[in-house]
Amino acid sequence: MTLHKTTLNAGTTTSLTAIHGWGFNRAVWDELDDQLKSDYAFDAIDLPGFGQSPMPAGEYTLAALADSVAESLPSPSVLMGWSLGGLVALEAAHRYPERIHALVMVASAPRFTEAWDWPHGVASNVLETFSKTVIEDPRSALSRFLILQAGQTDLGRATVKKLKPLLFRHGLPDRKALGAGLALLRETDLRPMLGAIRCPILFILGARDNLLSPSVEMDLRRLRPDCRVAVIAGAHAPFISHPTEFLGALNPFLQDIHR
Repeated sequence: MTLHKTTLNAGTTTSLTAIHGWGFNRAVWDELDDQLKSDYAFDAIDLPGFGQSPMPAGEYTLAALADSVAESLPSPSVLMGWSLGGLVALEAAHRYPERIHALVMVASAPRFTEAWDWPHGVASNVLETFSKTVIEDPRSALSRFLILQAGQTDLGRATVKKLKPLLFRHGLPDRKALGAGLALLRETDLRPMLGAIRCPILFILGARDNLLSPSVEMDLRRLRPDCRVAVIAGAHAPFISHPTEFLGALNPFLQDIHR
């Protein structure tokens, strides 16, 4: 299927395509575009059922999302995914190595929920609770999830203030997409494939992330010894709360992969 895509900057060098996280849409990347180098080609897409992309005709699986993203990419492209978008990006890199030049995983790892051998993620019962609320009151569930990921500090409240208008810019996401997206966050485990991805990978983590602990760095380096990991100030949306630090991690990576 064809995803809705916005070209935020028509640069001539690096082709960078961004995928939003659960509940959001491509608008989350607008502010970052203002601070990227002008020669970067920067596109942002809406996942199916979010923003202005329709729901797919078939099943809502990670593979189907990865396929639809790959169809929307200029090739080769650097694929940047935030949270759920990172899982989609990782799956796409596994399925379409010829189309993806590098990966940037923002507040994202190959597994989102905690496990006995993965203490870094969110408890699965938290996502189960949101799954029930999404059916009854999706707007409330999205607002609560926004507060959960940003935190209750002054900086967290400032991040919520920036993100909330973007959350509903194109209306409510499709309820089925919201439920299926939470199921993907709850059930996906891509750790076995991380070492098999051939392209360079950068992980950008928030030092105060409530959903993905920065302690994940050690396991990321164990699973993929040649990956880059940058832990910067901020919580689950560091590109919103700390754009300067975020670009300080992103830009050198983009420059290095094109040398």
